[in-house]
Amino acid sequence: MKQVLLALFLSCFATLSAQAQLPATAELKDSHGDVAVYTNVEEVIREEYIVYSVWYVNKQTGMVRKLCTTNPMAEGQWERMQKNNGNGVTVGIDQIAAADKAYIFPGYVNKVVVEGCPDSRNIWTYIIDVNTLTAMQISATEGVQECDWDRKEIIVSSYGYYEEGGRYTYKKAIDVNGRFLRQVGERERE
Repeated sequence: MKQVLLALFLSCFATLSAQAQLPATAELKDSHGDVAVYTNVEEVIREEYIVYSVWYVNKQTGMVRKLCTTNPMAEGQWERMQKNNGNGVTVGIDQIAAADKAYIFPGYVNKVVVEGCPDSRNIWTYIIDVNTLTAMQISATEGVQECDWDRKEIIVSSYGYYEEGGRYTYKKAIDVNGRFLRQVGERERE
């Protein structure tokens, strides 16, 4: 009985102390089971340059982990992704430009998808590995459109231009490793 009470006390204490580390102003963005992801505004430099921190909470273990603080001056990796056949590319955890949105990656509670629009044009999307604190920028310019838990993938969209002029949007499925899986649907003229 003493062991059960001690375990319960330690579990509650760990949860309370872990929650005390989470900034009071942090905003819940997504949760699945015992895990949740939050963002917190750290600094507003200008309206288009907001510094966010991203937080991961495991309620079962009481773990709270600050995953990153965004760097509005981070460089996009568009050329590297194009050379990598449209697959994501590894970036430093300090090279995440924006993160006003955050999601648990479908089927992988230790992976977090963050995104934002640091250049007033494109949505930059990243996958963060909670365990290794590594990140990957995803080849998409219009962000996450859907999280597919059955297939364990995200659906992102991008835009392109027709040779004869005009812009279109297309969607693609991305796996947890940032790899392009397939196009989803047809191109849509804008």
